[in-house]
Amino acid sequence: MSATRLRADAQLAAEIAVRLDAGLQAMGQAANPLQRRQLLDYLALLHRWNAVYNLTSIRDPLDMLSVHVLDSLSIVPLVMRYPGVELLDVGSGAGLPAIPLAIQDPPRIVQSVDAVAKKIGFQLQAKASLGLPNFSPIHQRIEALTLVKKPRLIVSRAYADLSQMLASIDHIADCDTTVLAMKGAVPDAEIAKLPPAWHVQALEPLDVPFLGARRCAVILQRSA
Repeated sequence: MSATRLRADAQLAAEIAVRLDAGLQAMGQAANPLQRRQLLDYLALLHRWNAVYNLTSIRDPLDMLSVHVLDSLSIVPLVMRYPGVELLDVGSGAGLPAIPLAIQDPPRIVQSVDAVAKKIGFQLQAKASLGLPNFSPIHQRIEALTLVKKPRLIVSRAYADLSQMLASIDHIADCDTTVLAMKGAVPDAEIAKLPPAWHVQALEPLDVPFLGARRCAVILQRSA
């Protein structure tokens, strides 16, 4: 690799680190040195794997930072409303938001499920490379997923519309289950078509630094 390329790579890495720090500060979040390194290493790993496995349509690492990492971290305050509760990320793809959440909240057990083998392969590599003992990926279709106990907190990001997502998890949910669905603008049409067993508990705006797009979280609960 040429000296010019090395300098360019080092400059980009420094710019990403500065933007991560600024993004965390804008969201009122802190990351200790280990967490900061894990977030940066996750981004580098995602960028490297994406060149071969096409895990995301976002190619530029600075865009990946805002579109994927900071977007995932935007729900940390909402997740923290459920202290100590295990979290299940459905349709996790490249581990989003599961891996950033597992990094930012090490005591919490975080699981992810996805049906695509290459995406789970990436998540397993990230788990090992980053050292995330609280994170466990599951290779399975969500509709066929079986768990020892029903999860109390389920997170969904960029996975189907609300009705399809809720139908896919209905067999693992009960009245103690809360679903936190990450969306763009408030999905009024999707909300109007919710299955009868589900209702919206709250709508929360999400502020994602450097994204320049509307984001929100739809918090749902299942009736008894």
